[in-house]
Amino acid sequence: MLQRAMELNPKEPTLMYMLGTWCYQVADLTWYQRKIASVIFGEPPSSSFEEALKYFETAEEIDPNFYSQNLLMLGKTYLKLNQKELATKYLKMALEYPAKNEDDRDAKQEAHKLLKKF
Repeated sequence: MLQRAMELNPKEPTLMYMLGTWCYQVADLTWYQRKIASVIFGEPPSSSFEEALKYFETAEEIDPNFYSQNLLMLGKTYLKLNQKELATKYLKMALEYPAKNEDDRDAKQEAHKLLKKF
């Protein structure tokens, strides 16, 4: 469904963010979660952090700083890819993003926790 929506509106940053989030979550599945998914689905979905990063970066290219959660996910994805400088850059951006709603506050809080770790 998201893929079809993206085909219809490829310049929608929220769709790119959603696809990136899906890819990140699938790439981050543990071995036992994959095993359970294979029992349910036959073959579990697959993705990578690189694929997630592509979607998050595309969302930022379309509409820079449009969503604090996208900045946070860029930071988290770069962390997964062991690119700490870029992770720090985006986590700081998420931390400095004006908190207008609960999503923004959550992004700030998680970015703060992650930055404290390194």
